[in-house]
Amino acid sequence: MHVRRAYPALGLVMFAMLFFARDSLAQSPEPSGDVVIVRFAVDGDVATQPLATRPDGPPWAGRTAQLPVPEGMETEEYLRLLRRSPLVESAQADPRVYATAVPNDPLYSSSSGRQDAYLKTIGAPEAWDLATGNDEVIVAILDSGADLTHPDLVAQFWTNQGEIPGNGIDDDANGCIDDVHGCRFMTVNSAAPGFCNYNQAQDLTGAVADDTGGTDHSHGTIVSGIVGASGNNSLGVTGVAWNIRLMIVKVLDCDGEGSMLNVAEGIDYATRMGAQVINLSLASLPGSPESNIPELRTAIEQARDRDVLIVASAGNHGSSANHTPGYPAAYTQYENVIGVGASDWKSGNVWAPFSSYGPGIDFAAPGTSITSTIRQGVLQQNYGLVESGTSFSAPLVTGMFALLIARNADLPYSAYIDAAVQTAQPAPPASHGGNWAGAGIIDIGQAITRIPMLLTGSAQHNWLDIPAGAVMEARVSGRVCGLAVSESFGGSTRSVYELTVMTEAVSIGCGAPGKEVTVFIDGQPAKPVITWGGQDVPLSLTQTDVSTVTPDPGPIVVQPLTAGWNNIAHLAPTSPLPSGFDYLPGNWTAAYAWDPLLPVAPGVNGAYRRVIKDPLAPAVASTWETASRYQGYWVDAQTTTNAATVNPDPPSGRIITFEPGWNNFTWTGESSAMKPALANIAGKYTIVLQHDNTTGEWATYAPNQPRPLNSLGGLLHLSVYWIYMNEPGSVIMN
Repeated sequence: MHVRRAYPALGLVMFAMLFFARDSLAQSPEPSGDVVIVRFAVDGDVATQPLATRPDGPPWAGRTAQLPVPEGMETEEYLRLLRRSPLVESAQADPRVYATAVPNDPLYSSSSGRQDAYLKTIGAPEAWDLATGNDEVIVAILDSGADLTHPDLVAQFWTNQGEIPGNGIDDDANGCIDDVHGCRFMTVNSAAPGFCNYNQAQDLTGAVADDTGGTDHSHGTIVSGIVGASGNNSLGVTGVAWNIRLMIVKVLDCDGEGSMLNVAEGIDYATRMGAQVINLSLASLPGSPESNIPELRTAIEQARDRDVLIVASAGNHGSSANHTPGYPAAYTQYENVIGVGASDWKSGNVWAPFSSYGPGIDFAAPGTSITSTIRQGVLQQNYGLVESGTSFSAPLVTGMFALLIARNADLPYSAYIDAAVQTAQPAPPASHGGNWAGAGIIDIGQAITRIPMLLTGSAQHNWLDIPAGAVMEARVSGRVCGLAVSESFGGSTRSVYELTVMTEAVSIGCGAPGKEVTVFIDGQPAKPVITWGGQDVPLSLTQTDVSTVTPDPGPIVVQPLTAGWNNIAHLAPTSPLPSGFDYLPGNWTAAYAWDPLLPVAPGVNGAYRRVIKDPLAPAVASTWETASRYQGYWVDAQTTTNAATVNPDPPSGRIITFEPGWNNFTWTGESSAMKPALANIAGKYTIVLQHDNTTGEWATYAPNQPRPLNSLGGLLHLSVYWIYMNEPGSVIMN
């Protein structure tokens, strides 16, 4: 039951002033860097507007222009302002495009390395436009170890945070001593110690240095470099995944051999320690039923249950009488085991005659003339062109899965397999007529375009949880690209959702870098609007709460009043009192405004100013002389009625300064969830309150209180609130 190494022998930017019916947007001296595309509504009336005649304005030819987003303004906010202008037909974000990512590693395109020659045949450069990897993706290399000091690998190694290096203790109680970068599983027999300089005490330790091949090769180091050598670091070669973490699990000895039991133990270890992909550039001899041991099957099943992919080379017996893949690649009953055959990229990715074929092969990848990292001290340089083998095809496939996971790490392994299957290039038929490539030659660039966005979180209204059963839609440019129904969480009334949003490669018009995804809850658009990420921006947005929002007031703002005290906003211009309250019903009697700076005792501030309507009341009874626009106040109404004022359309950039103690304020910014709205004063306030004039009840928000206990979720445009400040602070409203 021995396994062997699977190789035979080693633009232009413009800005214009737009004129709005009630809003104006001034030029900003410094654009934000984001750009929007504006299509102007050109007709006889608009053509006479100042914008059309400005010498520095956008040309009307084509009726479109690019405008930079002003400094300090979000793209979505700018777009909303533009869309309100009678001069604008449409406004949208200008999606970013990127030059094809090409690493600066010398051997990538040099005559001595030419990695680009075979990596281009499997779409790696196109894949790098979207993902180059991230350090949360862990790939386990079950092999002969790795050169732990190789300059192109040293930054890539996974580190076990639960282990203290070199103390000879199994600190995290995982069964392996000092496993800082991985663990060694070796069955040391009577012959091996003398040949490999091993001893029995080295079993189940972190001694994972590569020692294969004497002066010829370094199998595990080669495989590690193909998967994940540091990319774009101006050094040596690039791995398929430029920035991942390599967990080194040594299961092959210095002669490139090991036992299947050790492989099973290595799979178990890698699964337990968090690997998402396991590379096995090793195989049993073909037709070896004794290699199908129960420990191996159990380890594979445990990996499957934890969504771990196992990529295994088929073996190099294509020219033998028994040409079938060895184990573990030979397993056909395990979907998470990916068997890999080798192609000859120099001849158009035809079948490489050494590559095993038959049941168990899922994909093929180049397996000839591959450039990778070499164990230091073996050759004069740390890099070399390695000989043929499915050992070197498998890590190309492993690198592909690492990039797919980097794009979205929260999908089931079946989603990554499906993306690879749907985009694999048809393999030229081989003379033997058997299955040597499965779904075909991998195409990483096309596979990664099929990775969807995943959105999870709570479904809310005004940032408060709603009951389950809401219809959730993800729309891109009006097209439904994801559909689900929210469900209850833990039997509570909290509604959670999970939306998988299709890509443009799967459904025309759906997700692509720069496009906006809007979630609709029961047909109503929710916030936030989400931008589909470009290069190295993950598409997994878990715990993304989305909320529908009460619409902003229209041209007339109506504030309901009931008989008694009501907390409302003064939305009329700043004016003297009581005449400035002409928008109130005639039967109001008194109004009180809280002044947090009004002294009431030495060192104590905060009291009400008041105005009494009764003309017979003495003048000293009224201490509130002028009402400022947007000031919050209490008014005593005698009957249930409404206060109506013209919408002042507050400009962006208004600043509220809060004083220690209570403050009564009007939120004039965009409706927003509480935490981001008050981010500038995080840690400075204790509680936010809102009075419901209709019911007389108070809604509350405490930043350190569990969400289900808060009855106030956000701040709505032109609504009135109270806040208790522990220290001064200010908020800018956009």
